[in-house]
Amino acid sequence: MISLSRNQHGLWSLPGLCQLDSASGQVVLDRTAFPKTAMELYFGRGTGQQQLTRGIEKTSSGVLVVVGASSSKAQSIQASLQSIFQAVKKVQIFEVQGHADHQTIRSGIEALHRAQTDQLIVIGGGTTLDVGKAIAGLAHQEGGEEITPFQTGERKLDPAKVVPWIAVPTTSGTGSESTNNAVVELGEEKRSIRNIPPPFMIIADPCFTDSLPFSPTIIALVDAVAQSLEVITHAGATPAVQALSLAAFLTLVQGMQALIHEEKVAASELTISPEIRNALSWGSLLMGIAFAHAGLGLPHALVHFCMKFGLSHGHMVGLLLVPGLAVQALSDGETALRLARAEQAFINSAKEKTLPINFDQETTTPGDLDSGQLLSWLAESITKLFARIGLAASLQKAGLSTADLDWITNQEHALGASFGIPKRRATKEELRAVLQKAWAKQGL
Repeated sequence: MISLSRNQHGLWSLPGLCQLDSASGQVVLDRTAFPKTAMELYFGRGTGQQQLTRGIEKTSSGVLVVVGASSSKAQSIQASLQSIFQAVKKVQIFEVQGHADHQTIRSGIEALHRAQTDQLIVIGGGTTLDVGKAIAGLAHQEGGEEITPFQTGERKLDPAKVVPWIAVPTTSGTGSESTNNAVVELGEEKRSIRNIPPPFMIIADPCFTDSLPFSPTIIALVDAVAQSLEVITHAGATPAVQALSLAAFLTLVQGMQALIHEEKVAASELTISPEIRNALSWGSLLMGIAFAHAGLGLPHALVHFCMKFGLSHGHMVGLLLVPGLAVQALSDGETALRLARAEQAFINSAKEKTLPINFDQETTTPGDLDSGQLLSWLAESITKLFARIGLAASLQKAGLSTADLDWITNQEHALGASFGIPKRRATKEELRAVLQKAWAKQGL
């Protein structure tokens, strides 16, 4: 039995396993349950600048700061950059222009070598964090600037040669600050560089997300919700990891519900409140920690070629989330059980501040348990949010043909697209079923 608890600000946590020390802003973790994460994690509105300064005060040779070209213009991030310049004599800025591609990563590695720095600070959203991780991971590897072999698995990254880095997320979505892979473009697809050790410090200050416009906020939120449920339904997720990802999910959907309730306000005029930003930031942080200890399932297994069809990663994930979970639950009883458990927690969270979750039962017969209420709510909510920002609610409306679905099926099957539970390669029929549901907007 593991208990989830909601504090006075509406943020869910796991007392004794993962909780926030409000006095210091430090996230206190049980390291036996969550060993694959940063040694220091901080969360809190307005804590970023102070923690950044503290994190680099012992640096001797300087710092390379990797920032997103757009997010770095925000006032809160500009103030933090100024504090870095005041704390360290030798600072070089490297801007990421929206793409985690080979040229960007090579340029970052060159910047690191020119500056002769011994530490990276990565401030940005998922793409910038992926670039920063790749720079940290590859800069001192033999043949690191080739990049492709590390994506295809031909070469393995040596964790001992990774440059120490600090992660400062400016979006609430990918969890890239915590995960051990950097998602990098490779032609028309995206492939990961794996086994990158976590940063030695994560600073999650919701202030850094305040300037993010409504549309990318929604896309990042949907991606985070998807990852939280896919982690819950992954074979590698222990009860503690499932519980943490469930706490992330419950916190994220509170933000989702609040944004849906603002539907009468035009998206271009909507100012997202600090309370909602705090919830999204905390939920995303928890999701990233959980994700680092498990994996994902069919929804994310089918998005490697999103760019080919003009779709953002988060948009395509959102279209595939409910169909993917539904196909997994139909085939696997354990997936159905975990989704039913998540649905019950979702229902109870509306009136309870403490949720005891029993993980004793882990098997059932497919179809014996129903999570239809949760999946229906998710499908409806994602459709509403995508409509607010002008995004298609189905693969068909996004312009994909049935021939495109066949092409994606073949390509992703060749790459080894897999179920979450059991961890096995999905059949072409299963992949095609997910895509068909997302094309025709049939979630269940």
